[in-house]
Amino acid sequence: MPKVSFSNVIFNKELAALEYGDIVDFFVDAKEESTRLEFKGFSAQHGNFNNNLDGVIRGICAFLNSEGGLLIWGAPEGIPRGNNNKLFQGALSPLITLKEKDWLINKISDSITPLPIGIDVGVLRDNGNVVYVFEVQQSPYSPHQYKNTYYARLDGQTKPAPHYLIEALFKKIKYPNIEGFIKPEFIIKNGSSYLLDISVFLFNFSQLQNEENISFRLLSTNGRFVNSDDPAFSYRYNMSGHQLVFNDFSRVLHFGAPQRHAERIAFNLAELEAIGYEVALLLSFGGKLSPAKTSRYTLNLGNVDWEHPNEPNYLLTFIEENKLFIDRQTELGATRESVLQQTLKR
Repeated sequence: MPKVSFSNVIFNKELAALEYGDIVDFFVDAKEESTRLEFKGFSAQHGNFNNNLDGVIRGICAFLNSEGGLLIWGAPEGIPRGNNNKLFQGALSPLITLKEKDWLINKISDSITPLPIGIDVGVLRDNGNVVYVFEVQQSPYSPHQYKNTYYARLDGQTKPAPHYLIEALFKKIKYPNIEGFIKPEFIIKNGSSYLLDISVFLFNFSQLQNEENISFRLLSTNGRFVNSDDPAFSYRYNMSGHQLVFNDFSRVLHFGAPQRHAERIAFNLAELEAIGYEVALLLSFGGKLSPAKTSRYTLNLGNVDWEHPNEPNYLLTFIEENKLFIDRQTELGATRESVLQQTLKR
């Protein structure tokens, strides 16, 4: 799932750019908590730093199990307004204990199971006062628990999650985040043709979930794959050598270790001149559990710098990477009826 910058949504600033004064200004007007926003004041009535941190970790656990959000520790003390809701306004209740970002993330990660990801911290200081802002992404590995209890954001509050919600989180569909890229590697002129060497990279960016049975297709609308003429590999190519279909590309794709495949594409110079030297590549890919995605590229081979044929990334004039196939179909206005009509001709 894509990362959400809750800080940018709420403060119109990325978390790393937030300052102490931004939090002061935020609470000039009364604020309420919501599904994605929680406020924690530092209060002696809740004990020392560690006792207060306990409530912060509960809130972070709830965000992980819900839609993610922003937790501000050092906010004003809440004013009860009925229905268990509070208004937060005025002077902050900051901390005086300064902890490094890594210390906080390690403490939180060690306290929540399974191990959470997608937690970031802003440490905002004003002389000896400190406010901590936690940006938490919805977790793809929920449900998480803290001290043997599952929490969630319900009615704008952190509460123990009801059984039905825990059951739904356990049953939710999870899939690895597979991303695919094309990298131009080398270009040469060979008689009446340009030969472009490219690499296809497929990554698994899901830390705790491997993907299996990865396949991809690569379409070159204006060039032919050189290997399509090799009897040992020709079974992988169709459309007169313009499309590569690699059904058994990788049995298992582990986190962080990309799989690479190299290809050479031949472009006829006369045909290139007729189309203004602009060529297109379309990569589509997926696996056993991951949904199909596409990456599209346009290159202008008229911009070749023959003094620098290595890594000709400068040829790329259009890049659209890792778009879900269903989103791409929606953009094109494809419907069930139009797809069937185009395929079945009826």
